[in-house]
Amino acid sequence: MAVVHDQEVSPPAHDDPPVNYLNVKYTLASWFLTKDHKRIGMMYLASIMVFFLAGGLFAMLFRIELMTPEGDVFSADDYNKFFTLHGVIMIFFFLIPSIPATLGNFFLPIMLGCKDLAFPKINLLSYYIYLAAGIVALLALGLGGVDTGWTFYTPLSTDYANSQVFLATFAAFLAGFSSILTGVNFIATVHKMRAP
Repeated sequence: MAVVHDQEVSPPAHDDPPVNYLNVKYTLASWFLTKDHKRIGMMYLASIMVFFLAGGLFAMLFRIELMTPEGDVFSADDYNKFFTLHGVIMIFFFLIPSIPATLGNFFLPIMLGCKDLAFPKINLLSYYIYLAAGIVALLALGLGGVDTGWTFYTPLSTDYANSQVFLATFAAFLAGFSSILTGVNFIATVHKMRAP
């Protein structure tokens, strides 16, 4: 207790912590159906880290293979498949979306002085398209992999392909579409919702 001008003053009562994007609700539905740009940025961060770990695991496996000249871990075809999927995951599901999707979603509205992005539902849709693209890419691995390299150069990816080139290309297309939706949302937010 503090004494102010000969009066005892009680310390202030401890109220609940202020409500923010992390503690507004704790249910899974509140995260997976959110339109809050900060929560979507955090979901992108978690997903991107999962893809980073998967791509890193593939890199570690084919680096172990390169320790000796013989094919100890993989056959030549399997090596090409892991090498390709490492490139697809690291380029399309880690490198390209990491900065804009994570930091852009989190910080852009704060920097502009607005409450959220211009199209919050499209923001959530772009995350789910990104997630679907990642699942399709991993499905391509489960159904036999891709052995053409992450650039999908022709004619190797057309005439001589014996693997799931269509699924991997479709996953890259979906990931690009997700990035386009995010970019359009950012442009609309910057042009229409800046603080005066």
